[in-house]
Order: sequence, then structure tokens, then C-alpha cells
Amino acid sequence: MIILTTSHRPTRRVRSLCNDLASSIPGLIKVNRGKMGLIDVAEKTICAGSEKFIIVDRWKGCPGRIRFYKIFDREIREEPPRIYISGVKLRREFKTPCYGIREKINSLFLNASKPLNRERELFRSKLSEILEVPMLKMEGESLNYQAYMHVDAGEDCWAYISFFLLPGKVEVGPRIKVSHAVWDL
Repeated sequence: MIILTTSHRPTRRVRSLCNDLASSIPGLIKVNRGKMGLIDVAEKTICAGSEKFIIVDRWKGCPGRIRFYKIFDREIREEPPRIYISGVKLRREFKTPCYGIREKINSLFLNASKPLNRERELFRSKLSEILEVPMLKMEGESLNYQAYMHVDAGEDCWAYISFFLLPGKVEVGPRIKVSHAVWDL
């Protein structure tokens, strides 16, 4: 289980992205932040029986970055990568039929079928580790899953993260355009 929250004073779009992520990734629990500081979020995380939390920050009214935190011996550490976002397409903005889009996804894997360059491959494996989602290739063992997360190089961005329902491989969102990832924190 991982706690998901926003920065202070989130916009509607940031809250919607958090709701979409919480319904797309099993094990994510969205918590309204309110006036909680970082220590309060860490305490809430520990009370929930977890050691990880994620904060989605805003930038100029839109989702701007995603930060991952882990709690080690009463110390809060930010885990790399820090993801900077250049654009988001939310679930409600996809023109797909409504079947399965509103429901919470219960089983998800990260698609590792397509080879990527070294840095994006590291990014994909780190996402798998942080979000506690297995990395699988689109084969027989992936048939038991309800959806998959896909990471790929983008034409107008460094990478993008998107979510697809199985068996029809219908993109349901959210689609996150990553402008860059910072590894040295």
C-alpha cells in the first residue's frame, strides 16, 4: 500500500490526476492533504501501515512533478527519480467507450515487451519497484491481469506513461508526458 497525495492548494486537474492514478494503480490510496506538512503525511503513511508515499505537485495550475518518498528509521527520504510532467491527458478526456473506465483496476503489470534505451529502462524498472507493480512481457503470464502500464519514448517529450485495459488493449488513461526525470536528489 502506498499513500498518494497532492501539494498544498492543488488545482482540479492535479486532484483529478491523483484520482485517476489511485484508480489505475492497485495499492495506491489517495489522501487529501489539506494543511498537512511532510511530517504529517509521513505519520499518516505509517498509521496506514506503509512506508512509501507519493506527492503530485502543481506547476502553473497543472500537474508539474511527481515525487516519491520512503520512510527509513523515522527519516523521510525522497527516492529517485523525480518526475517532471509536461502534460497530462486524464481518463475523462479519452474518447473510449465507458466499459471498465470508471471502475478501479485491481491487477496491473508494467509492460516490458519493448526494449528502451538505458536511462528509460532504468526509469521503467524504478517505477516498477516503487509502485510495487511487476514487470512482464505481453505473453501468457500477463493474461491474468486486468490492465497494464506502458512506458515509452515520446515524440514531443522524454517519455510517457499510459494505462491500457486488457484484453482489448484500450487506452483508458491517464497519459502522463514526462519532460525529464532527475536522478540526483
